[in-house]
Amino acid sequence: MAVNLFPLSWRSNFGILCWFCPDSAQQDTGVGEAEEPSRARMPTSDQDPLGCLSDPVRAWFTTAFPGGTTPAQALAWPAISRGENLLLVAPTGTGKTLAAFLAIIDELLREHAAGTLAPGLRCVYVSPLRSLGYDIERNLAGPLNSIGGRLGTPDSPVQVGVRTGDTSAQQRKSLRTDPPHLLITTPESLSLLLSQSNWDEHWKGVRHLIVDEIHALVPTKRGADLAVSLERLSARARQDPQRIGLSATCRPAAPVARFLTGPSRLCRIAEATAPPGAPPLELRVESLLRADEAPHRGLTYHRLLKRLGQVLRTNRTTIVFANTRAFTEKITHDLRQTLGEDTDSVAAHHSALDAERRHHVESALKDGRLNAVVTSTSLELGVDIGTADLAVQIGLPGGVSRCLQRVGRSGHRLDAPTRGLLLAATAAELAGALVTAEAARAGAVEPLRPVSAPLDVVCQQLIGMACAGDWDADAAFALLRRTEPMAQLLRADFDDCLAFLAGELAAPAGAFEPEPGATPRWTSPRLWKHRGRFGLRSRRIARWFWGNVGTINSEESVRVIADGVPIGTLEGAYAERLQKGDRFVLDGRSLEFRRIEGLIVHARPSGGKPTLPRWSSDRQGLSAELALALARFREELARRQSEDPSALRAWLSNSHAISRDAAESLTQLFESQERFSEVPRADTLLIEESPHEQGYAYTFHAPLSRSACEALGRATAARLGRRFGRDLALNVADLGWTIRLTDGARLEPSDLAPLLTLDHFDADVLDGLDRGDLLARRFRHVAANALMVLRNPDGGRRKVGGLLWVSQRLYPLVKAATPDHPLLRETRREVLHDLLDAPSARAWLERSPTLRFRMLPELSPFAAAWIVPADSEPLRFESPADALKRLHARLVTTGAAP
Repeated sequence: MAVNLFPLSWRSNFGILCWFCPDSAQQDTGVGEAEEPSRARMPTSDQDPLGCLSDPVRAWFTTAFPGGTTPAQALAWPAISRGENLLLVAPTGTGKTLAAFLAIIDELLREHAAGTLAPGLRCVYVSPLRSLGYDIERNLAGPLNSIGGRLGTPDSPVQVGVRTGDTSAQQRKSLRTDPPHLLITTPESLSLLLSQSNWDEHWKGVRHLIVDEIHALVPTKRGADLAVSLERLSARARQDPQRIGLSATCRPAAPVARFLTGPSRLCRIAEATAPPGAPPLELRVESLLRADEAPHRGLTYHRLLKRLGQVLRTNRTTIVFANTRAFTEKITHDLRQTLGEDTDSVAAHHSALDAERRHHVESALKDGRLNAVVTSTSLELGVDIGTADLAVQIGLPGGVSRCLQRVGRSGHRLDAPTRGLLLAATAAELAGALVTAEAARAGAVEPLRPVSAPLDVVCQQLIGMACAGDWDADAAFALLRRTEPMAQLLRADFDDCLAFLAGELAAPAGAFEPEPGATPRWTSPRLWKHRGRFGLRSRRIARWFWGNVGTINSEESVRVIADGVPIGTLEGAYAERLQKGDRFVLDGRSLEFRRIEGLIVHARPSGGKPTLPRWSSDRQGLSAELALALARFREELARRQSEDPSALRAWLSNSHAISRDAAESLTQLFESQERFSEVPRADTLLIEESPHEQGYAYTFHAPLSRSACEALGRATAARLGRRFGRDLALNVADLGWTIRLTDGARLEPSDLAPLLTLDHFDADVLDGLDRGDLLARRFRHVAANALMVLRNPDGGRRKVGGLLWVSQRLYPLVKAATPDHPLLRETRREVLHDLLDAPSARAWLERSPTLRFRMLPELSPFAAAWIVPADSEPLRFESPADALKRLHARLVTTGAAP
């Protein structure tokens, strides 16, 4: 279905307002006709945005905020008061919470004044973060109590409740028997509540749905799961609830509006500008590497700590983003050692730390009791941490949206500047940082790409729907298709999911490992299916669903307790390797391993130098847009260098505001690449051959992100592996990949074009994936989402490595029994489209890039700077027997065999 935006949009002092509207013709989903679009009224500068609010609410606001409304509030309140669906895009710190809630609170208070406010749910707010939900509860308490005081009531008549995974059993019962007017929850808790029939009556009175930080949900399976949950809730309400989406960074807005409302509803899009007089974004780039220096990790890390120490001494509060949890731990630990200060002045914050510890850090940061917080990604979203003076990004954030989110954590007041500092450790990082900063200043946010029809989410939702009662299959399919992520769901795929859950495939609906190392056993079907209807096989399935709801997957973890205090979690694979007396760092502290019991590691504080934990889910790469921008930047630098090398240094210093030393180090990298090989253009594929200790390496330079390069790298590796029949090693990074061949295998220039053909491209990507372990690992997540296997067994005792059998033994069994199994199809789709970017790789090949081939005596400077630092993965194309024969033949040839 085509996406139409009204040709009319409005500009005012507040921002831009337009409509997303569906086709008015009947939709191909078979759900009837969409409403005819109508023109919206745009508030102008001479209209009072507070005019839609009642006197008590308006009086409270003007007292609390004498400066008046922000543009976000001025755009939101009239639209919400009229009951329109709304996507509000506004900068961080511009009052989006009040923009979303105040008109709804006003509606409830009007009913209270009229004596018609009844108990029961009226608004459901969904946040991707539990901590953000608790912030919202605290932030609403002030306005509600103040307005209640103006009304002469000791307590606010509007009740607020929070339901997350942290909610106690007693609180859950209270929410169920006496639900609040405003319910704050998460996607997983909402799905769980919808599966409980004793909540059915509560959904009938819901009139408003709010989705915060919606941009974090749109491109994920978690978002697809939420979209279906919102549609299920809407189907149970007496009237279709108004939907409100909030985001600081989403461009273009129309696909996000479709995600929020589904393809058959109207949605107003309001893009608010920064308030008048707001300070501009301040974003600087610095290099930790000086001219005439080769990259040296120890040297640049020493300078990093020194620079962070300077930053901390000149700013009251600083947030440091370190990209990975392991690097977050290292910096926190070493900063404390370097500064020699009270350890409470510098804290770590990431998802592997205990929730209570994270909440303590957030509270201390908001109260100004911390000098610095080092984090990976956990403070990107809108958790209320007050305001920081500066946000420091170590290395590349990977995307413009992420950069703006992170830098936006500083200056979290209308009158405070947003200040960011990007620190680059190598010349390659420096180039990426310059491109990122330039795009961030221009607001060139990457478009969001929603997940399309994930079949594991379909399976989980079908089980959740059945938990609350029997369903008609046609009605369930129609409901799924009313959501944007499922709009392209095929009936055949839907039927296959139902058949799988009902145990009708050769690979039944579930499996478990009877004991470590044993062949998996099949378990009973999850659903029954008969004459177009389906339902739960037993209430035990409902308990499985409630204990395994959601699509958040991470590697198995174990809890760490030191002196009886929960500290956080480690990955099970890392914890298994620890021996008594080993030291590791967690929460920025050195801990000594004592023992492991079940899924609990017992440790104690310790001195000495610790090792760094490993979290394999930490993965960073450039967006497709930034990768192309970086390729074009490299090409421009090469052009300027060929014209006037001295002018290039001045241009870098002046146009990009970096030091002469930084400009010199970047210029030297490009000069050496030109002398040794050539700087690849954005419309070419440069292939460089260089020898290594066991054969030849081939480096491919392409203007693509890591995910697209991995698709191309896997395809070329599969083709080379089949041709030579030898194992090989693959390195993948942004802007290219390297394949290392062994035992005399070598390419001629005429061999290159066939390696890059579009014929059977997806199949060759999957073949390259199957030679490693990525597909098997992703199947483990897909199977858990679909409840084929249980992350949390019913009554079973979890153990370290408890789900490794899924990838090692269950995956081959399912492939053999049902090669076209819907979960195998979903695994392949996820890897090709979500984890890798096969569509972008294929589209680039379709443009027929020019091939350039260079034979070099060693790796080129660009290959060493951009590609080789990435981890390599062995790909197996040779059977063990063939490898032994080849080794024996080589030993005989060299005379070393007996």
